[in-house]
Amino acid sequence: MTRKGDFKMIALKSLRVKRNVLLGYWVLMPVLFYFYLFLVSFNQQVTIQQLILQIPGLTLGLLLSFLMLFQAACLYFISSQNEKNHFVEKRFLAFSLVQQMLTGNIIGAALCFFYNRKIVVEKQPISRNTMFIFYFAIGFISLITAIILFIAMRTKGG
Repeated sequence: MTRKGDFKMIALKSLRVKRNVLLGYWVLMPVLFYFYLFLVSFNQQVTIQQLILQIPGLTLGLLLSFLMLFQAACLYFISSQNEKNHFVEKRFLAFSLVQQMLTGNIIGAALCFFYNRKIVVEKQPISRNTMFIFYFAIGFISLITAIILFIAMRTKGG
């Protein structure tokens, strides 16, 4: 019991640590960006809205930071709904890995990869509410990612 129980406890702690690191990254980076945006706005003595209109790249940063916060909220909700069943969480992380790569967030993609790799899936029933939220989140994140990629291509002249 002690050997097997200790190993399972260590694995669970490791999984929680990886989830908390990913959640922390997805929350901390937008907070730092918003703080930077505030400082630049304060330094140039213009409103944040005027600053975003002057520098189109900040629009992308604003959308990306919003998307990271949304993904953090979705991951937190999905992981809290299914303490025992990680099937939806694993699918969400696989999707997030691709999404993070598309938007150029290599660190976020690496964190998704390492967290997803540690998850063991057990076949258990999933509630309709959780699946609805999962599909809504995937659709919304896909839409915002497509908008971000479209804006990025338009600003680069591609």
